[in-house]
Amino acid sequence: MMRRLPILMILMFLIILQGCTSKRPLLTKQYPDLTYRQLLELHDQWINSIRTLSAKGRITIDSPSYSGKFEADIYASGRDSLLISVKGLFGANVGKVFIGKERFIFYNQYENQFITGQKSDFENMNFLQFPLSLNELQQVFLARDEFNILKKEKFEKKPDGYFLSAKNGRFHYHIWFDANTLLIKRIEYYNDQKLLFFKEYRQFSKKNGVLFPRVINFVRPDEKQGVSIIFSQIEINKPLDGQVFQIKVSESAKQLIIPSSNS
Repeated sequence: MMRRLPILMILMFLIILQGCTSKRPLLTKQYPDLTYRQLLELHDQWINSIRTLSAKGRITIDSPSYSGKFEADIYASGRDSLLISVKGLFGANVGKVFIGKERFIFYNQYENQFITGQKSDFENMNFLQFPLSLNELQQVFLARDEFNILKKEKFEKKPDGYFLSAKNGRFHYHIWFDANTLLIKRIEYYNDQKLLFFKEYRQFSKKNGVLFPRVINFVRPDEKQGVSIIFSQIEINKPLDGQVFQIKVSESAKQLIIPSSNS
């Protein structure tokens, strides 16, 4: 019996040692070794996979000039059509913005005024107190970040995902990809060395086989401006009735004539 004791102790020691060493790899998330080009291709495929979007959510706006919270219905079809219908206190209609391929309409229901015209003429204009231009509305609300040609500066694999630093002309981008979804979770936009804004995408959930973030944050640090969207309901690639994109303007509404940027 005395002779067996050292052997048992050695076996127990080996079992404990093996258990400790087998747990170490679990400390680091194991995910595919991909190049930055492969990640960008996956991101483009994800954007193209979203053919329609129907959602409800809460929008929070925070800036030195205005702060507020709104409930909103959001509809999107293809890469061009987006409708944002905003409601205020007690469900009162505040306003609607429709952005199409070439045209847009903004209906301020609170003041019973509307603006309509060519999208290209008003693409840098802000609506409904959003610190976002017409083009940025589409990019932020649909979680889109589209790139033409990016030149890699730095690319590395981290325990929680990938990091890419790249540029296109004078514009620089810092991009973090999530290890689980392989999609962008944070992106910073720079003009030379100046941080223009950043976007964050969190709490991805799968709807109809397609991932989409339930939380979107857009921040301009220098201007102290921010927009947060928290989706309570999301439907992806469900058929949409074209009627949802039609805005019925009151006959008594006043049309505002605003000089376009090209005039």
